[in-house]
Parts: sequence; C-alpha cells; structure tokens
Amino acid sequence: MDLYYYMRLNRAVEDMMVKLFRQNKIVGGLYSSLGQEAISVGTAYALEKKDWLAPMIRNIGALLVKGVRPRDIFMQHMAKYDSPTKGKDGTSHFGDLDDLHIVSPISMLGDLIPVMTGVAMAGRYLGQKTVAMTWIGDGGSSTGVFHEGLNFAATQKAPFVLILENNLWRIWQTARRPTASTVTLWTATTSWPFTRRPKKPWSGHGLEKAPF
Repeated sequence: MDLYYYMRLNRAVEDMMVKLFRQNKIVGGLYSSLGQEAISVGTAYALEKKDWLAPMIRNIGALLVKGVRPRDIFMQHMAKYDSPTKGKDGTSHFGDLDDLHIVSPISMLGDLIPVMTGVAMAGRYLGQKTVAMTWIGDGGSSTGVFHEGLNFAATQKAPFVLILENNLWRIWQTARRPTASTVTLWTATTSWPFTRRPKKPWSGHGLEKAPF
C-alpha cells in the first residue's frame, strides 16, 4: 500500500503543478513524469534511509519517498523565499545533504553518475555501508560522461546503482535515432552488471500506463 500511496501522491503533486504552470506561477519549465511514477517510487522505496540518491527532473516520486514535503516541491518550482533554495533556483534543483541524503540534480546529463559514484565510494571509505543511486534518461546514455562514469564505478566496484529510464523518447527524437547500438550491446563488452526490464506497459489502479 505504501507504493500505491506514493504513486498516487506523485500523480497528485504533478497534476497540481500542471495547473500552476498554466496559471504562469511556475518559474522556468515544467518537466513532468506523468505515467512514469512507478519507476521513481519503486526504485527509491528499495533504498534504506541512510542511502543516498540524486534525482533527475522527472523523479519527483523519489523525492516524496525520501521524505520531501509536497509543499516544498511547490514552493521550489514557484521560486518562493521559503522554498529549499530560498527562491534562488527553480524546478527540482535542490537537495538535502544533512537529513534526507539527497544530492541536487545537475542539468548536464550524465554528470551525476561520477558524482554519485564518488558519494558511494565515500560511504564505503567511512564504513557506512550505504548505496548511492541516480537516474538518467535513455538519451543521456549517448553522452561521454555516461560511459566514463559507469566505467569508473565498475573499476572501483562502487556500491552505486544507475536507473536508466527508457520512455522511448530522447527529448524530441525517438530512442532509436541518435545511436547505432543499444545499452544491452554496450554492457556486453564491459564489466557493468545490467538488468533489463521488458518494455511492457504497467497499469495499476487507475494510473496511466508507463513503460519500464
């Protein structure tokens, strides 16, 4: 029931933000994860409280699971003074290093991979037995830092988890256009442990279908 609660909460928060955006109250863009709630919620729910995560702009569900209040998300997107960044930034660019162990998103796709690998290695060095996790879209897998970061994590055997979300689009292009191969083929030539979920639509209790 917890998973269902957080998915419904994720949907309600984003529905409200769509309304705020249409009222011109959102500062900057609105990057929705409608239909992809299960990815953020399910993966974040698997973490322990002491573990670290670094969400991307479509991972609001992960923030909610970690304990971020919906009010803080609204205030952040409206750049209010009582938001987590005191109105100095917008969208999901905020974190909580002290209590919730959340690292702020980075706009440059893929850059969170080496950053969170470093967080994972630091936890191991300190004997904390923690895991660090972040997400990336299928389009971000074409960046150089994606490969460099994963290679770094693999060679260091870091307790790091990367969730690659394939919603079949890379911003404005279909997922098949920008590259000549797939992540499955890339991982076959490296030491990266890789698990692939089938591209089956997920449906649950009135939520929209979402590809894994």
